[in-house]
Amino acid sequence: MLSIDVLICSFNKGVVKLDAVLLPSEEGVRYVISYQYTDERYLELMPKGIAEREDVIVHKYKGQGLSANRNQAMALATADIVMFADDDTRLTSSSFSIVRETFEKHPKVDVAYFRATSYTGRLLKQYPENEREIFVVPRDYTVSTIEKACRREKVQGVIRYDERFGLGTKFLTCGEEDVWVIDAIRRKLKLHYFPIELVETSMMLKQSMIYVDAGVQRSFGAFKYYVHGSAAWYHCFCYAFRSARNRYCHFFPVFRHMMEGVRYMRQTK
Repeated sequence: MLSIDVLICSFNKGVVKLDAVLLPSEEGVRYVISYQYTDERYLELMPKGIAEREDVIVHKYKGQGLSANRNQAMALATADIVMFADDDTRLTSSSFSIVRETFEKHPKVDVAYFRATSYTGRLLKQYPENEREIFVVPRDYTVSTIEKACRREKVQGVIRYDERFGLGTKFLTCGEEDVWVIDAIRRKLKLHYFPIELVETSMMLKQSMIYVDAGVQRSFGAFKYYVHGSAAWYHCFCYAFRSARNRYCHFFPVFRHMMEGVRYMRQTK
């Protein structure tokens, strides 16, 4: 039976919600909690019963940034398969059996992406209807980390989340999963999407705010530079021009923010 580590990242006050993330103990399943805090007073919020469970390990460290937190959690993993969760994620009674069966039936798959729903059962986004291999970052929907499970030996020490991207950063506030997908493809890992509901969440998709959020716009430009290098300006120009022509936004502010992301990537290589 494949063992599973659920990598749970929590930050400051979010730790009070961890009790709702953990399911009753199950053979072959362990919970790895990486808890970031910015002030020692948040340590008092940790639910007392969590650390007493034999199937839970808790790592606390002072810091900020979701990508850094995910990297820390991954470094602590030891199981065959790793799953990802945040402190607002809810696993279901079938989550672990779905993951095990998927990897057992598809031995060549290194990374599996599934679906997430809201707490009321509504799909988190418009997902593809059919199973498929992922060769490029999907254009018809946005992948999320909590939808993913990986063979640990294929990713640990091989791929890290780019800590310039993601929640908790001041400049590039999203895009870390798209960068991770690019890195996985470049390392010739086999990624596959399965149209199966795996987890529940209350999260809002940050990237859906592309027309109104400067951090998302900067992240878009930075990601284009990560993929296309010096041609990123052209992709940013075309996107901003089409969006403005369709009256989704004003061209110059959006294009300026995107180019700020491009320049940031050049300066932080």
